Amino acid sequence: MFKIFEGIFLKLFPKFYLGLTRPQDSNDRFLFGSNFIKKYNKKDNITILDVGCGGGNFFAYVNSISKNINYLGLDFDHEKMKKNKFDNKNFRLISQDLRENWFFGEHDFVWSSEVIEHLFDDENYFKKLVKSTRKGGYILITTPFFNSYLNFAKKYGWSTEPSKEEIIGHVRLGYKENDLKKLGKINNLKLENIYFITECNNYRAKNIFNMNNGLFCYFFNILYFLKFLRYKRYNSNDASINKLNYFSIAAIYKKES
Repeated sequence: MFKIFEGIFLKLFPKFYLGLTRPQDSNDRFLFGSNFIKKYNKKDNITILDVGCGGGNFFAYVNSISKNINYLGLDFDHEKMKKNKFDNKNFRLISQDLRENWFFGEHDFVWSSEVIEHLFDDENYFKKLVKSTRKGGYILITTPFFNSYLNFAKKYGWSTEPSKEEIIGHVRLGYKENDLKKLGKINNLKLENIYFITECNNYRAKNIFNMNNGLFCYFFNILYFLKFLRYKRYNSNDASINKLNYFSIAAIYKKES
């Protein structure tokens, strides 16, 4: 019975359903990515490559952006991909070890959210994102913000030891602004902007892991929908914000040549 209702909600109200059942920080990143693809898109027919797609939930956020959207998702986790919930001719998932050499054509938008911190050879990984982007296209990445992670770790006793295992854990605690600028510069990309995602006050930071699990996740999402819980889902990089209050950092690059 649950699967029947889930299928109905996903078909009729996909963003609402995912917004209720998925962790807030994940939905914040999807909202950020879809809003900026919508902003930068000038075409009726677009291709989106989602690298590290999980079950492909980002598709629900971008499917309505253009008249004809072709979405391709890549991920290590074949089991997650088998559980994807979308039946659409323009939706396709491929199981792929992202550490290997791979190429599935050039795309208008390449999206990679909270992936790069799992890989030792981040520069080689980023080069594959660049290769997969057509001239005039865009790369959007998000990753934990190193500075804020250290700040919260000191307050709440989070681990500051990077994982020694790729994929499973974070081999880096996060990235700084200059790290993302460097990645763009060495690949001859134009950095459009840097953003910060998921504002965390002390209460949210202290409970962020509870908020992302089970009934706690549903409870906090309901509070947000009812507007009892307020926070900035993402913000631009300017002097007026306290960057240390944001969980993730994002960069938008344009491939001009």
